[in-house]
This record gives sequence, C-alpha cells and structure tokens, in this order.
Amino acid sequence: MSRSLTKLPKKPSQLLIWPLVFFVVLVISMVILVPTVAAGGHGDTGELEHKITTADKTGLNLLLAQLYNDHRLIYSLVVTLTMAFLGMVVALATELLLKLLGARKLRGSY
Repeated sequence: MSRSLTKLPKKPSQLLIWPLVFFVVLVISMVILVPTVAAGGHGDTGELEHKITTADKTGLNLLLAQLYNDHRLIYSLVVTLTMAFLGMVVALATELLLKLLGARKLRGSY
C-alpha cells in the first residue's frame, strides 16, 4: 500500500471536520432556502408568456429573437454552448498571454 493510504491523521477530530462543515452548511442553507421558497409563489400565477418583438431586428438578432420566441429549449442550448465556447477562448487567450510574458508554462511542458 502507498503511504498516503496507510498514514492516518494525528488527531481523530481531523477525520470528522469536513463532514461536519458540510452538514452545517447544508442545515444553514436549508434554514434560509426553504422559508424563502415557501414565502414566494403567492398571488396570481399566470402563465409566463414573454415575446420579443422582431419588427426592428435584422440578421443574427432576428434569428436569436425568433429562436427565443418559438423554441426556448433550443435557444437556451445555443446560448449555453456559446458561453462555454467563449469561456474556453478567453481561457486559452489568457494562457497564451501568460506564456508569452513568461509567467506560466503551458500544461505538460515541465
């Protein structure tokens, strides 16, 4: 066996600290979240029907507005995938900039 598996913490309390922290955070969030959710939802709950006017839109804006109005699930997938792609582009650009400045090596080039 490796040393990390056979080496135990010096204090038994170190074994229980993270589950205890998780439990405390869970209880506190439930104490805040459940009353907040229960307090909302009063009043008239009509169907959410929001349409974007497409009269003044052209090109990509028109396409996205029509997609939003007609197919909300596809619109949400397109927007989510676009945001993920742009996040990867920003991360790659940052990585290359840091490499050019000499502040960081690319992964795998040790």
